[in-house]
Amino acid sequence: MKTKGPLEEFANIEQLVLRVGWLEQRRFAQDLSDFGLTVPQFFVLHSVFSREYECTMSALADDAFRRSATMTGIVDRLLKMGLVTRERDAKDRRRVLVQLTPAGREVLAKVRQGRKDRLRDTLGRLSAPDAMELQRLLKLYLEAFRAEHEEAGQRAEPGSGASAEAPGEQSRV
Repeated sequence: MKTKGPLEEFANIEQLVLRVGWLEQRRFAQDLSDFGLTVPQFFVLHSVFSREYECTMSALADDAFRRSATMTGIVDRLLKMGLVTRERDAKDRRRVLVQLTPAGREVLAKVRQGRKDRLRDTLGRLSAPDAMELQRLLKLYLEAFRAEHEEAGQRAEPGSGASAEAPGEQSRV
């Protein structure tokens, strides 16, 4: 019996990541559409909630791996929907703070609960040890991804036109 080499394993991992990513994004986008939200808008709401009262536009851009200009457009749409507020920091007028409105908190809570219910149903098909192992490996993958993203940003010299984002990243949903 022939064992798989590193390149074959890489191809398998790549295909699994792509399939899981595609299926989850599609399912999640369908869930969000019930609330009139896109995936990037949800992640902004989630980041604002996680940061409580100190959520700046630049922190949102960092959290979402987006450019600040892109984040401004996303926040503009959430503002029009009545889900967030945006105002200058009274202590430092250069900083712009974003906060959830009560409607934003309500929508976020409903989306998160629906997501938890669906994830519980899916993960309920795994044994407890397998679910824990999946969680551990996903955390490692995200840490590696963030480290790679940060290294790419450090290699980009100011004014060189290079960026940590992939071409077209700002327009992805």
